[in-house]
Amino acid sequence: MIVLGIETATALCGTGLAGDSGLIADYRLIRGHAHAERLAGAVEKVLADADLRPQDLAGIAVSIGPGSFTGLRIGLAFAKGLAFAHDLPLLAVPTFTGLVSSLPPIAPAACVLIVSRKGEVYRGLYLWRDPGWGMEGDVKVLPEESLCEGLPDGRIVFLGPGVPVHRERIASCGRAVFLESGYLWPSGYGVAEAGRRMLARGETADTDGLVPLYLKRFQGVD
Repeated sequence: MIVLGIETATALCGTGLAGDSGLIADYRLIRGHAHAERLAGAVEKVLADADLRPQDLAGIAVSIGPGSFTGLRIGLAFAKGLAFAHDLPLLAVPTFTGLVSSLPPIAPAACVLIVSRKGEVYRGLYLWRDPGWGMEGDVKVLPEESLCEGLPDGRIVFLGPGVPVHRERIASCGRAVFLESGYLWPSGYGVAEAGRRMLARGETADTDGLVPLYLKRFQGVD
């Protein structure tokens, strides 16, 4: 079972493929919101390099937010069109879930951060429950000075594009685990892997009715 993942929730444009044995392909580009001009070519590239056609896929997974209004609209529209054209199920993957889906359990907890333009952070907390990460509560909108409040005791791995922006503040928490830059951004493979697990559980989305998940006050990276 192979799933295509599409990630356009941030400044990164990503596509990837996940199969039963894990990673098949992953393409990521950060170049000033290049989603509209690069997404179709990126999908074509990962499929061609893997010697696959759209009809070989089991489903299309797409990041649905929170994130950039424009990026999410572009990614979802493309995913819907591809799913409809090839009669494939659509998998709606929250942005934060896509980020942690391929993260190994190097700490008991994982904290995902995305920045806002108004001095706020958007924070998702995950705890490891073998065999995967489970989200604790909802995504929170917090002032940047409060990003460490309410986190559990013990080591916490921080990831997401908000980490380099607030690294010094995060370090002051005293129990932070930092990763190299490749883990800080979402990926098409991460979305594909999360979508593959959803498809195995029968958690498909309504292709016609699916809309991006916007947090009420999200200003994001548009």
